[in-house]
Amino acid sequence: MTEQPAHTDLQPLNDLEEKLAQGGQPDASPVDVILSFLNSEVYVVSTEGPEGEDSQVEPLVLANADGDPVLAVFSHPSRVDVQYLEAAPNVLGTQGAAIIANIGEELGMVINPGAAFGFEINPEGVANIKRDFKRADELPDGEATDPVAD
Repeated sequence: MTEQPAHTDLQPLNDLEEKLAQGGQPDASPVDVILSFLNSEVYVVSTEGPEGEDSQVEPLVLANADGDPVLAVFSHPSRVDVQYLEAAPNVLGTQGAAIIANIGEELGMVINPGAAFGFEINPEGVANIKRDFKRADELPDGEATDPVAD
């Protein structure tokens, strides 16, 4: 029997992963997870790196268990599995809010596919996040910033 390397997958590496790890707890708040995602640097893999300020990248899109397309997003560069790097070798960092703002209406998202700290959001869930969570500088003066305060 060959010895397997120690698995660091069970140790949160940042605030987002701590929120993801707490997500299964009975008192966990999905709002905390979403806010952490929106405010964290996250990573996508792409076949090509950005060439200039206005360049477009083609991030890796996977198929979920139902065969629907989902954008692969990672909470830390070390969470990118080798199989994904073989298909798309460029790891690019961006804000979670930028991912949500730029994701197409027909596309879902999977955070850390195959890892302990992850989850999947269908296209409707992405649309709900776009609708319910606004950047503080986009809110009209005096409007509440808590999306569950209604």
